[in-house]
Amino acid sequence: MEYCLGIDIGGTFIKYALADEKYNIVERWKAKTIKLDSVQEFYDYICSNIKDLNTIKNIGISAPGLIDENSNVKSYAAENVCIMKDTNVNLEMGKRTNKKVATINDAKAAGLCEFKMGNAKGSSSSAFLIIGTGAGGCLCDEKGVIYGKDCFAGEFHHLPFINAETGKIDRLGDYSSMVALIKIFNNKVTSEDKAVYGSEVCDKYLKGDKIAKEAVDEWINNISVQLLSITVFYNPEIICIGGGISEEAWFIEAVKEKFQSICKGYFGDAEFITTKIDKCNFNNDSNLLGAIINVNEMLT
Repeated sequence: MEYCLGIDIGGTFIKYALADEKYNIVERWKAKTIKLDSVQEFYDYICSNIKDLNTIKNIGISAPGLIDENSNVKSYAAENVCIMKDTNVNLEMGKRTNKKVATINDAKAAGLCEFKMGNAKGSSSSAFLIIGTGAGGCLCDEKGVIYGKDCFAGEFHHLPFINAETGKIDRLGDYSSMVALIKIFNNKVTSEDKAVYGSEVCDKYLKGDKIAKEAVDEWINNISVQLLSITVFYNPEIICIGGGISEEAWFIEAVKEKFQSICKGYFGDAEFITTKIDKCNFNNDSNLLGAIINVNEMLT
């Protein structure tokens, strides 16, 4: 039996999954992402971790950064994968595997998965905020992913606002990502109490730590402002939140509550805002499955 191979290229790990024609994942594995000196070494490394090519029909790839519809990487991403910029992923992977390849931005892959199979299935308008190292995103209409003229539509991390303290234009994603949570917390504690991971702050929050509660409340407020911005310019039926933190029920409920509160304060009467906030159903598999859906649709 032939399977579709999904590859999710991340700054820390490169994840692999084999899926059948009904998108059931039958096997998964991962390799640590390492910084390499050349593009050739980088793509060779990705391919070296692929298992039996004879069982693979085609390859769907999810990757960070701005990627156009022809699989050209147009921007830098995390340090370990920044070497991908100005390369064509389909070309590089195709010539090494002799398989049909299609590539999509990681947040758009997650959005596509949820639009086709997850909590946004059947919606005519949807948005996806993926919270990780950054705060990427995706917009969909009734046909699927909206790319925009430069394939930049849905890059929610870059939603701008004027910082009243500095007078500069800042990005909302710098205040709503997991990195932002760590920064918010660390700015409130002494050097010996600083956190390295967002999960540390969340654990302290759940145990009732006062400073962690202040940090998480501020962070959730920032996320809700970002959701409000998405609602104002697109007003989708549903906004799904993804990333590892979305698996935490307390987090989703807190965001829903704060979003409603912010809408009420901002509009005065929030009853006319019916955009639903929910989590991504497929969580950590959404990038892989979205990449596989994308390659199957591109090649049909």
